[in-house]
Amino acid sequence: SALSAGTNALIRLGAIPVTCAGDILELFDLVPAKPEGAPLGPDAQALLESLRDRALTADELMRVSGVQPAQASAALVELELGRRVALEDGVYRTSV
Repeated sequence: SALSAGTNALIRLGAIPVTCAGDILELFDLVPAKPEGAPLGPDAQALLESLRDRALTADELMRVSGVQPAQASAALVELELGRRVALEDGVYRTSV
């Protein structure tokens, strides 16, 4: 469509699509700032516990964990940068 013409042109020129923070880390072969065993904040811990046995969308994850949207967003970034969760096809999964 006309709306995606610019994006498609950039991809043809070699631009790499980025859909999450993990894509950037992977692109530059960066190691997370926090070691794997670093303690998590309470919101991140609640989200991680909710993902132990299943994959969930962000909305489902907030509903199940009880974490508010603003805090959930920050905690998901923390978990994703720490490579503890990954967003794939619209759902979050534990990376471990």
